[in-house]
Amino acid sequence: MASISAVFDVPDVRGMDCHVAGRMVLPRATVELHHYRFTGPQSGVFRSGRGFLDLALSRRPGAPRGQYAALPRSEPMPIGDIIFIPAGQDLETRWGEGEQRSICCGFEGLMGSDEDMVADGRALEASLDVRSPAVRDALMRLAREIECPDFGSTLLCEALMTEVGVQLHRYFRSSARDREGPPRLDPVHLRRIDEAIEQPGRLPTVAELAQLCDVSTRHFFRLFRVTTGQTLATYAADRRIARAKVLLLQPRPPIKEVAWRCGFETPAAFSAAFRKAVGVTPKAFRQAVRH
Repeated sequence: MASISAVFDVPDVRGMDCHVAGRMVLPRATVELHHYRFTGPQSGVFRSGRGFLDLALSRRPGAPRGQYAALPRSEPMPIGDIIFIPAGQDLETRWGEGEQRSICCGFEGLMGSDEDMVADGRALEASLDVRSPAVRDALMRLAREIECPDFGSTLLCEALMTEVGVQLHRYFRSSARDREGPPRLDPVHLRRIDEAIEQPGRLPTVAELAQLCDVSTRHFFRLFRVTTGQTLATYAADRRIARAKVLLLQPRPPIKEVAWRCGFETPAAFSAAFRKAVGVTPKAFRQAVRH
C-alpha cells in the first residue's frame, strides 16, 4: 500500500514514517491501517479537515501526551488507546521512539457535527482518551475486516462506521452527565491504573493502585466504581482480554507469549478466560482473523 495517508495530513516530523497497510473508502469515511516508525523522541501538531479517530493496535511508544491549541491554559494530558480529534482542531503532541500500529478513521457527518460531541474544554480533554468498550470493539472489527476483506466487507464496514458514530455520541453525552456527578478519578490516574494492570505478571493489589492515585484504599474503591462503572476485577479482565485481541491480530507472538504479556499465569488459564469472554479460544480467534 501507499505511504501517504488519505485520512489526515501527516505532519512534517523528522524521524517519523507512516506506512498505510490497508484502506477502505466509504461514502462518509475513509478507514486505514497505519504502521508508524518513530526515530528518537517526537513532537508535532496534528490537524484534520474532518473528524479523526485512532485506536492504537499496539502500545503507543513512550508516554504520549497531548494538548489542544484551543485550550492554551491546560496541561498536556496522557493520550489513551483511543483518541478522537474533532475537525479543524490543532493537537500538539509529544511521544517516544518506537513502532506503532493503528486503525485510523477520517469521517464527517456520521451522526451530526463534531461540535455536538465536544462542546466544551473538558470534553475536548476527554477526547484524548476515549474509554468506550463499544467504540473499541467496533474499531477492532473494522481493523479485522480491512486486513482480511471478504464478501460484503464494504457494507459491513459502513455499518460498523455508523456504530462508531453512534457510540461516540453516546460516550460524550454520558461523559457530560458524569462531569456533573460525584468526584471521579482523573485521566492521569486512570492511565496509571491501565499501565499497571497491563504489565506482565500478577495484577497489582488495590493498595498499590490506590497509592498510584494518592488516595486511601477505601476512597479508591468508591472513585474507581463511580468512574468506570465496574469492579476492579472486571475492569482488569476486560483490559487484558482487549490487549490479547490486539496481539492476536498478528501471526506472532506465540499464544504462550500473549498469555504472559497479558498477565496470565499459564496458557491454559489464558485460553479459558479468553474463551469465556470472547466465545472462542485464542487459537480460533487468530485463525479467524487470518482467514
